Amino acid sequence: MSGTNARNRKRLKAAAVVLAGLAVVIGGALLAPDPETSEWVAEPTPSQPPYSGPGPTSEQVSADFEAATAAAGVGPAAPPRAFAVPGCLAPWETYGDVSDGRLTALLESLTSRQWQLTGHRKTKRNVASSLEKGTWRLTVIHDKRAGAPQHLSLVAANSTPACEEAFKRAQADGMQAV
Repeated sequence: MSGTNARNRKRLKAAAVVLAGLAVVIGGALLAPDPETSEWVAEPTPSQPPYSGPGPTSEQVSADFEAATAAAGVGPAAPPRAFAVPGCLAPWETYGDVSDGRLTALLESLTSRQWQLTGHRKTKRNVASSLEKGTWRLTVIHDKRAGAPQHLSLVAANSTPACEEAFKRAQADGMQAV
């Protein structure tokens, strides 16, 4: 009987180890953050006509950002970063609380400056919107991570052939454009 008891103890220990392992795996899966959707949702076609003027310059795009963020009461802007492709990128960012109302006001202010909202994406940690004006593609990201300061970022990239070539050269040279 002692041989049977020893085998049963080994089986019970093995079963306990397997159950403990399953508990860790299942518990980890339950405690892990929910998978977030990363799909963009297209916006309906706006009622205003698309921007039809000559492609704005990076300075004009930056002026749009300054005016829109000021109108929405967002800011102050963080010091600008240097980019590998000047004239093809227009950045603006700030750290601090940005309410949903201010974010909505910012997007409305941008659309009043002929930026067309083309899509959005919302996860637990951030809200992103994409807009276009002429050859420029703008991404607005409001990042809200627990335990970290909020971050609002506006980055527009010009999609002209000259800028596309400059982005490719920067990448080939091992530089990060953004």
